[in-house]
Amino acid sequence: MRCWPTSRAAPAGHRYRARSLELFERFGDRQAAATSRLLLGFAELQFGGAGAALLAIVLSRRTGLRRGIAFAHNEMGGVARARGDLERARQLHQEALATVREILGWSVPHTLGQLGCAEARLGDLDGAEGHLREAAALVLTTPRPATATLVLVGLALVALGRGRDERAALLLGAAEATRERAGATAVGAERVEAELAGDAARSRLDTDPYQTALDRGRGLATERALRLALDPDGCADT
Repeated sequence: MRCWPTSRAAPAGHRYRARSLELFERFGDRQAAATSRLLLGFAELQFGGAGAALLAIVLSRRTGLRRGIAFAHNEMGGVARARGDLERARQLHQEALATVREILGWSVPHTLGQLGCAEARLGDLDGAEGHLREAAALVLTTPRPATATLVLVGLALVALGRGRDERAALLLGAAEATRERAGATAVGAERVEAELAGDAARSRLDTDPYQTALDRGRGLATERALRLALDPDGCADT
């Protein structure tokens, strides 16, 4: 399933990154060039390509740009999750996590969330829950709506794996509401995972219980939803 537009028209941001790359390479700034190529590569990924991202990883390694390598691994892990290549996704997110724990603390919660989603879909529910709970606790100390939605969707996948279908629907409702309050739209792997979880919850529940749980979740503040998710009995479906 392709989750990105296929238009060949490059957005303005893509053109600016390409121009920056040209200038950095002309004047010999290798680290800046590698960073620009990373950004350009991930713009290409959004349009279904991977070649520029792979080249960005090579350049980052040559220039010692470890944060770029971690970013590349996470982005390519997201592409792998969207395409259903879950073992590859788990490997990429694990490699990213090792780096971000060491040098990019602000990126730890989102990386944990991405890894947890891959693990939940692979059926490693204990591993997924551990990583997602750690991410939720970190987001509660430093609110980040985009990471909160990712974590809530991941915990919904875990709930489905444990047969707690109303809990899953509630968490999905909370993720939807958080996304809407932030003015964001689910894209890529998160969109795929939210749709997978929603379809599974709807198929297992009658219409009224599903809608009731979804509406309850939509009525929760993000912080409240995360605290309930951290409590094994907090979403009482249950």
